[in-house]
Amino acid sequence: MGETQQPIDILVLGKGWTGTYIVDQCTKEQVSVAATTRDGRDGTIAFAFDPSNTDDASQYYNLPTATTFLITFPVTSENAIETLIGMYRKTRPEGVNPDKIRYILLGTTGNYSPVDASVDPWCDRHTPLTNLTDRNKGESHLLKLYPQTSTILHLSGLYNETTRNPRNFISRIAPTKAAVESRKSVHYIHGVDVARAVLAVHRNFQRGEGRWIITNMRVYDWWDFLSTAVPTGWDVEKQGDPEMWGWVLELMGESGVKGLPRSVEQLGKGVCGREFWEVHGLVPYYSRL
Repeated sequence: MGETQQPIDILVLGKGWTGTYIVDQCTKEQVSVAATTRDGRDGTIAFAFDPSNTDDASQYYNLPTATTFLITFPVTSENAIETLIGMYRKTRPEGVNPDKIRYILLGTTGNYSPVDASVDPWCDRHTPLTNLTDRNKGESHLLKLYPQTSTILHLSGLYNETTRNPRNFISRIAPTKAAVESRKSVHYIHGVDVARAVLAVHRNFQRGEGRWIITNMRVYDWWDFLSTAVPTGWDVEKQGDPEMWGWVLELMGESGVKGLPRSVEQLGKGVCGREFWEVHGLVPYYSRL
């Protein structure tokens, strides 16, 4: 039960793909950590968040008290974030001041777009969010409830060298020339660098309140990537050059593009994540796909 557990540095609520990187990085850097999954597999704590359950707090007592409470999944309403945080706070053992708990909620950069791409194609963490979703309601309400102790980390596209390698998805991204033509810019962050960003906020929370954009500080041009990328499982010697290589060349000629990568002005959108790394005195480890 929560009353008998030792306090820890970070509680990862939801040890999925991202949470696994965070737990591994905490272990590597000797930061005490615990994590949850719905079924309690692999040494995690069984926890299944139900936003409609506002009465039964029993599973919350199983969660250790953490300095940083990290939520890796979307919380899609104001009531849901109130339930999740409220239940956790009220089930803390005697003597724990819940006002000292800090909250990190992982989000996405999908709601960031330039205000007017014809004037300035860049957006950053200060740019107003667009096309708001239920996910953003939970984010905004957390910041409203705990403005001094909560952070939203807006993550760009997640990748690694294996399961989330962009080459795995080329057949879906670029099945036709028309599909390639529509591809503009894309932004990525490696799982290890997500974990490093979380630890940076945990260690310097006074620098981390509010919304932050997490990228590897690169703007990738899909045409540039697709012009040389070999899809996973493709054998160039046996199958020849992937058809998309030729499509990119044709599209360059048709649109007057003289070289790759295209500029951010040509792409129409660049998401700036530089400020986070500047503030924390770090740089991403993984800067290439």
